[in-house]
Amino acid sequence: MKQTLERLWNDYLADECAAIDTDEERALTRRTVELHEAVNALLNKEQAEAVEKYVDVLCDVEAFFVKKAFLKGCEFATSFLLETACRAYRAK
Repeated sequence: MKQTLERLWNDYLADECAAIDTDEERALTRRTVELHEAVNALLNKEQAEAVEKYVDVLCDVEAFFVKKAFLKGCEFATSFLLETACRAYRAK
């Protein structure tokens, strides 16, 4: 099951979850770009590169935990549905 969920995440959901669809998402993205440009204007090249590496790692960590939460949520939902179905079957 884990391989199926991995394929689902990698082949479909990661792209869907990354899509910017709402005004709120667009506003947050714009604000992020504005802050990034403002910070880069204050830094020398070496500092800017260090900040970029730091941000890249933060993004990697966030992506890891989002995927982990998705997989754990699917596992929970599946076990919950199976347990509920089994109890309903036994109750008959």
